[in-house]
Amino acid sequence: MDMTAMEEAVAKEKALIIDRKYTCPVCDKQIHSKAVKSNSAKFIDSMADLRPVHNNINITKYDAICCPHCGFAALTKNFTKTTSTQRKLIREKIQANYKSHDETESDIYTTEVAISRMKMALLCSVTKGGKDSEIGNVCVKISWLYESLAEEIDDSDPHAEEKRALYIKEADNYAFNAYDHLSNARMKEGFPIAGMNETTLDYLLAYYAYKKGEYQTGMQLLSGVVTSRSVSPRLKEKGLELKDMLSEKLHEND
Repeated sequence: MDMTAMEEAVAKEKALIIDRKYTCPVCDKQIHSKAVKSNSAKFIDSMADLRPVHNNINITKYDAICCPHCGFAALTKNFTKTTSTQRKLIREKIQANYKSHDETESDIYTTEVAISRMKMALLCSVTKGGKDSEIGNVCVKISWLYESLAEEIDDSDPHAEEKRALYIKEADNYAFNAYDHLSNARMKEGFPIAGMNETTLDYLLAYYAYKKGEYQTGMQLLSGVVTSRSVSPRLKEKGLELKDMLSEKLHEND
């Protein structure tokens, strides 16, 4: 992408985001975080791993809030939901080692910046003893961001293939972490899990099982998805496509 096209893309994205004020629940300081304006992102479709695609902005880049003063970070929906015990753990294990800094001024969050913010949210989720559903949800989003990063690489880059392979490998690593945590959440927690109902979660777990080569598990998880009467047509279509892919692999292995 040439400089002018890049500047235009940044200007378009900037028009769709706003600075929101928050009070950090850990250090009580006022902070800012960029957020996508309501109804400004036009949804087109979702990928096989449910990564949402919008025609004008990658909304996942704006789904983590980070405090530059104490280091606390979380997904937007979880930012204010901490217990006193969790806040104590963050102060002892994150804030005590965190170098406070002024908020970085920028027009938008690049995908690289979004990944580092999301990784901070993951570190905090694990440190405060967050539920498997929360940790799994953050891992899903990091996986999506690495996929986006792989797509952003310009073909003219002499190391394009190498970088893409590296980012896809990272995406898979986080997807498999998400698989483990969300599988645990499915056994122990009530729905919705990570914002998903039962059929949506089972589809995602089936897709991850397919990626891991656990084809029989994938097929079992998918059975309820394709037969459910309440499943959306869009998800049912994805489920049937995945079922064909799993069947093919199982036949190959027979």
